[in-house]
Amino acid sequence: MIQYLDDYTAACPACDRARYTIGARGEVAFAEICTDCFGVCPACQGQEYTYEVNEKGYEVARQCTVCGALKRRIQAFNDARVPYLHRRATLEGFKTHRPRQGDAGAGDAIGNLPRVRLRLFHWAKNFSPGERGYLLHGSVGTGKTHLLAGTIRHLTLEKGINARFIEFTHLLSAIKEGFDQGRGETSILGPLSEVPVLAIDELGKGRNTEWQLSIIDEIISKRYNAGLTTLFTTNYDVRESTSNTLDVGSPDFRKMATAATLSERVGDRVFSRLHEMADFVHVDAPDYRRARAQRR
Repeated sequence: MIQYLDDYTAACPACDRARYTIGARGEVAFAEICTDCFGVCPACQGQEYTYEVNEKGYEVARQCTVCGALKRRIQAFNDARVPYLHRRATLEGFKTHRPRQGDAGAGDAIGNLPRVRLRLFHWAKNFSPGERGYLLHGSVGTGKTHLLAGTIRHLTLEKGINARFIEFTHLLSAIKEGFDQGRGETSILGPLSEVPVLAIDELGKGRNTEWQLSIIDEIISKRYNAGLTTLFTTNYDVRESTSNTLDVGSPDFRKMATAATLSERVGDRVFSRLHEMADFVHVDAPDYRRARAQRR
């Protein structure tokens, strides 16, 4: 008898036993029940309830724990609004090694990606509400957004945890649009301040106005005070100051000397909160976009 979703082990080439497929709804990824293997729930036969006899001998109806769990997980993923571009992003599928030339198996490790992926996989697998988050930092094209999207996919589709994924500048645009439409602050910031897991991609990106700083300060402060998990990625240097660590003989000295740090982009108050809310994880790898372009 099938009592839980993981008990259903029928093979399915359409979804590879995931029991869902992922397509698009606008610009975001959208999951649906796989109709090839789950058109009718194998536990309740589509009734959404199962029946059992309780300790007093009465037959009682209970919500199906099989299709009910799958629907909750799918709804959690769809509510997270992961960008369609990253619909296939998983922690398991994140490439951490170069392909071996002329031979089967994996080649050399790509930077520290194997350690980072393993760390995030264990974090997601063992996650519980209120867990300390993480901040992925490093140069562009190292896979930070893939890792962030993969984490949200695991939390929602594997554990049924409500989450929200949003790119920093899109977050600011959505908030500004809400204010322009006359919506109240609570209706705009409330969902972002209260969702169990919030993933903010490319923190610090944008025009860095005083209004933007006040908005991110408010969201971070509310989540900090509520003990909610927040995840981040950023391309900015996370050192408080780079002035004492630059090599004046470096050909990149001028560029590095004028580059803003994350603390300068989000302000000292938010930067301090980030250290209290999240573990800083350096993603050290070459730019995969540039490498891919060079192979063409």
